Amino acid sequence: MLPPMILLLPLLLASAYSSSSDGSRVAQYEQAISQGETALAELLETHPDVVAAAGKVEIRESQYRFTIPPTNDYVVSILVNPCGSNGTYGREDDVALGYDCCMERFGSGEYGYRLGSKDRFSNGYSNGIPIDSELHNIDLVDEFGNSLDYSHSRRADDVVYIDESCTGLRQPHTACIADRFAAARSKLNPPCWDNNSTVDSTLDCHTPTGKRQRHCMQVSYSLNAFIPVCGGDFEESDDCGSFLEVHGPSTPYDNEEAMLSQTKITTPMSNGMYTATLSLKYKDDPSRILCSYEYHDIQVGSMVRVKSPISCCCPPWLSPLRDSKEGAFFCPKRKYAKDGGPFAPDYNTLEEQYADHEFQQSFPRCPALDGDDVLMCTQERVFAEDIPKGHSGRYFARPCAPLVEADDSGGYSSADVSGIYPGVCPIDDRFASCGITPSSGLCHGKDHQYTMEGEIGKVTSIPNKSNPNYGVTFNNGRSVYWFQKNDLDFLKPESNYEVWFVVRNRIEKRVKKRKPFRVIWPRCTYDSINDRYFPYAMLDDEGNPMSVL
Repeated sequence: MLPPMILLLPLLLASAYSSSSDGSRVAQYEQAISQGETALAELLETHPDVVAAAGKVEIRESQYRFTIPPTNDYVVSILVNPCGSNGTYGREDDVALGYDCCMERFGSGEYGYRLGSKDRFSNGYSNGIPIDSELHNIDLVDEFGNSLDYSHSRRADDVVYIDESCTGLRQPHTACIADRFAAARSKLNPPCWDNNSTVDSTLDCHTPTGKRQRHCMQVSYSLNAFIPVCGGDFEESDDCGSFLEVHGPSTPYDNEEAMLSQTKITTPMSNGMYTATLSLKYKDDPSRILCSYEYHDIQVGSMVRVKSPISCCCPPWLSPLRDSKEGAFFCPKRKYAKDGGPFAPDYNTLEEQYADHEFQQSFPRCPALDGDDVLMCTQERVFAEDIPKGHSGRYFARPCAPLVEADDSGGYSSADVSGIYPGVCPIDDRFASCGITPSSGLCHGKDHQYTMEGEIGKVTSIPNKSNPNYGVTFNNGRSVYWFQKNDLDFLKPESNYEVWFVVRNRIEKRVKKRKPFRVIWPRCTYDSINDRYFPYAMLDDEGNPMSVL
């Protein structure tokens, strides 16, 4: 959007020009021109989108913007090592596939999470790493989390063998499928498959035409739309077109926006998957390659589980299932999100917002909110004249009353809760209408017990001088809650790098897809000065990883 001064300048000039036909106004017109040019020059020198250097206006280097398209718009698909050429380290019985196995062919990966597991981060598709387990122990999903029927799976059937110890399904161990029979995952994978969990940076790879390259991996991609490709004067520019980039999570050495490797896409369309190669050298340094980096501490972007046992007693909960008309609920609410509030995701598209609008306005109605969460309570209108004209309901929603000191004993209560509590809920200011659960562990009357224990969120910020707590979001950044480190369990990610599909121009870099993958070898070189590991492995003069002490 243009700055206001630039937008108002034509109006100012037009106003001056309209009266410039009168000779006495020529000086005023010229003065307006001069003032406008001076103001514009000053604006260009200070505006954050541009910078003046040696009299030449240059566009400042753009930052990444994450605009992942919804699947009903268009789909970007990425497969890592689709032919297994850099994913079979240490497995002598693998069947070799041609280096062009995923060139202009259709393919996909399959993922899963363990049966009965509620933790889809460490055990499932949310971080995009397949689980090496038997089919009867997982639920299959695609890369978007949609369930897959086993009859439609491209994965090879499990190998069944006799195991005298088995007495039934998963008895006495998970490999058992029946009495005297067990199953093991087949080592055969179809072509055009996602092998993103077994990348070895010491191995070489082949281009789709058979050219051998050092320290690289194949990556196949496809779009169900045209791929932005630049031509003419911008054909060779790194600021124009579509790119595949390698990134790692934030470390003491880099943040996640540090580009470790890249390749430019030159095909404006793909008939099925199209294969390219990505270097596994660390920032194109031939003496350094990506390594099996392990993350042992919470960083921005880390997934964490709340382990704080703090629970609070909130006003009686509104239950549409019991046709309840009075009670507490969180805004914003979503049709398919539990409890709303902290767990209500933001809208991804305008269509989603329109579709949810009717539900948002239905009973209990949520007011317009600016991205935050509010605990609301419904209340019956006592007098008929309190009902607004044209309003069909007898009940209205309002923010729940905050707890205040109730008596000399130091207890806290409000008109919305049933009893007196030892203090105000410490989870967050947004829970000021709730009290700390008493030592008995039970809430008074019909008050609702609320806790975030066991919930999984994403870290948005880490402690700094101004805030000693960790910011955690449960709705992909729409709202943030704050916790101490002792309140959080770090969920160690299965992946340690990502491939980004990025569309660039001179003023922005739009990330359309983030594909995680895991480097399993080599081990990282140790930084003895800082007493930690580098996010890369150093190579000796013969090209072998240096030993790690």
